[in-house]
Amino acid sequence: MFPLTELGKRLKEAREQRNMSLDDLQQITKIQKRYLIAIEQGNYVIMPGKFYVRAFIRQYAEAVGLDPDELFEQYANEIPNAQQEELPGELSRVKSRQLSEQGEKVLDVLPKILIGMLAVGVAVVLWFFFQNRTVNEQPQEQVINEKTEFEQSEQATEQQPKKQNEQKREKEKEQQEQSSKAMVEVVETNGRKSTLEVIGEQLIIDIATKGDAWIEVKNGKGKAFARKMMYANQTETFDLTNETEVLLVIGQTLNTEVKINGQTLQYPVNPSDHVRQDITIIYKKQ
Repeated sequence: MFPLTELGKRLKEAREQRNMSLDDLQQITKIQKRYLIAIEQGNYVIMPGKFYVRAFIRQYAEAVGLDPDELFEQYANEIPNAQQEELPGELSRVKSRQLSEQGEKVLDVLPKILIGMLAVGVAVVLWFFFQNRTVNEQPQEQVINEKTEFEQSEQATEQQPKKQNEQKREKEKEQQEQSSKAMVEVVETNGRKSTLEVIGEQLIIDIATKGDAWIEVKNGKGKAFARKMMYANQTETFDLTNETEVLLVIGQTLNTEVKINGQTLQYPVNPSDHVRQDITIIYKKQ
């Protein structure tokens, strides 16, 4: 049995303060329970690698509401550095074998591709030959007349949809202006908590992440629409038009962009001051 490290004690205390068991934490983070226990005990030997140690600690911390970057800095002497870690040899061998198989497949298909390209090239040359011959055999006056008729027809065709396209663009512009009429107003802020008032015809919330972030979305009655980790380049959309109160918990605001009815939300509290923010939205339908 390994004694708890200082980092492990802090993580465990934060977990217990939230009344979360290791089983609950396993379900939230999708990290095996034995690894969660190892993190609390500082037993990093059983981890798959140093990279996973830091990744698992980050997920653990965000799930219990702690700032992982702050922990990495404070307990740097307890956490392995993953900068110099090599890829496992087995992974390298598998990747090499996959590249070799792909190269063999390309070599098998290459002759067929070259034959197809050659056939297409011959067809194009013949088409140009007969096309030029046909044009040269026509009387010059007929060619000029046909060209004039074609240009007149083309101008008439271009003018006809031009007006329709202008009307369509004006209509789309009006629709966009109407959809952007939703008003977002900061009612109050207190530490990492804030309250917004949103007035509009709908309440659509888009969340996009450029890095790892813990998010929670629930209504005023506690019904959860999302409670999970999001990773880099992931997006989620929530239609909450039928709700009157919504709570957003963003565990890593520096990695997360929130849009309300298509408008990017400027966080009520500076993300540099509070990485995690709890935002309550009071929605009033217009």
